Amino acid sequence: MKAQFDSAEPTPRPSFDMVEKTLAKPSPSTSSSSPASSVIESSKAPTLVDPSIPNGGLRAWLVVLGSFLIHCFCFLPSEYIFGLFESAYLVEYPGSSHSEIAFVGTLGSSSTYFIGFTAGYLADRLGYRLTTMLGTTIMTVALVLASFTHAIWQLYLTQGIMFGIGASLVYYPAIGAPSHWFSTKCGMAIGIAVSGTGIGGLVGAPAAQALLDNVGYRWTLRILAGATLVACGSASFLISERRSGKDTTNDSAAAVNVAEQGQPSEKVGEEAAQPASFVQQLKVFKNPQFMALTGAELAASFGFLIPMYFYHSYSMFIGLSAETGALITGLASGASCLGRIAIGVAADRLPRTLVVSFCSWIMCLSVLIMWNFSKTFGVYLAFALTFGFFAGGYVSVVPLVVSDTFGAQQLSTVIGFLYAVSGIGMLFGATIAGAILDSTKPNITYLPVIMTAGAMLFIGASCITAWVYFRRKAKKAARAAAH
Repeated sequence: MKAQFDSAEPTPRPSFDMVEKTLAKPSPSTSSSSPASSVIESSKAPTLVDPSIPNGGLRAWLVVLGSFLIHCFCFLPSEYIFGLFESAYLVEYPGSSHSEIAFVGTLGSSSTYFIGFTAGYLADRLGYRLTTMLGTTIMTVALVLASFTHAIWQLYLTQGIMFGIGASLVYYPAIGAPSHWFSTKCGMAIGIAVSGTGIGGLVGAPAAQALLDNVGYRWTLRILAGATLVACGSASFLISERRSGKDTTNDSAAAVNVAEQGQPSEKVGEEAAQPASFVQQLKVFKNPQFMALTGAELAASFGFLIPMYFYHSYSMFIGLSAETGALITGLASGASCLGRIAIGVAADRLPRTLVVSFCSWIMCLSVLIMWNFSKTFGVYLAFALTFGFFAGGYVSVVPLVVSDTFGAQQLSTVIGFLYAVSGIGMLFGATIAGAILDSTKPNITYLPVIMTAGAMLFIGASCITAWVYFRRKAKKAARAAAH
């Protein structure tokens, strides 16, 4: 898709910093239409690109590299390899139940999302680099402290809450930064950046299993802390937002106005140049698209982590070895990596409503059908790869969808709202699943766990479908207002 810019257009329109940083170019027959009809035009990447965005170059790709490194580590101990630690903790603390152990990981994930709005707000106000440095320090200290714990509640505080807070402070700058540097390549850039979680799991799972077998979980945590400090510390010097240029001054006000009314702000002077206030940002709650996306994040978050947490234990349940379970965990993370990149690229070329809907429904169906019939290595691996691929793609495209709706300059703040809500599901989803699994003793069965995860993913996919409806309704209303 080639970028076009009509410099001869007599009346300048307000700049609007979406992830794509684009505005639809009016055709000759509609050149007098209102700005609303040109902004809310299509879920595809439009054709007119803000020329001030680098859309590539060394500096932009270094930002992607920094985001990639952060994604490799910020969810590793709480999500992508936590199943390995869970098995180790069950041995270390034999009196603890599955749900009690799972609560360590869910606290880490949920803390990352619960303070999402605060972390996003700090990133937008203090700057991405400083916020990332602070988060890196907290994550490193949390893992070191976790290695000296002697009770489950101490793991709750360290590997759980404290690590989650640090991860939140590095995650939101990492997910928001690429949109400041890319326009037509933004889906690919974000896909590459968030694929770090898949690469982290792919490499981290077998590496962590080897460390757990040879040096125990305490030294594994310490080594992981050192790797986190080096990788995320280096990334903090690469991550930055782009604050210069005439085009970025109106973004905050424009983003909030689109979220609230479906059209960009008409104010292009000093008043519009001021960043959106906290009260203005809260007005996004009036937008039905925001409510539908929030419902999707809340429901899907209940079911999203359950397959990941049980990759390892379910492998052993069907008679596979611990090493094979670690292999499946790693391969699922690798599939997630591929999905993030491939679906991110697809989101640059296809309607994003179609892409995000497809991912959400495939996640749901893979759990309800494929996992339910996974009794052998081959079938279970096929499920893990399928779920991992489309779950990774879903994670990759959600920031693009959010930015299309609310604007990229406030992406960290707005997506923080959504992820704070999803923290509820992160906190209780896997813990409830663990309690359900414990309730089936002594004749352990995973069927209730599978049905629980599938049901929540079904609700999440239904909310995505509702978002598509509201989005199309908003476009239709905008076109009607334009004429």
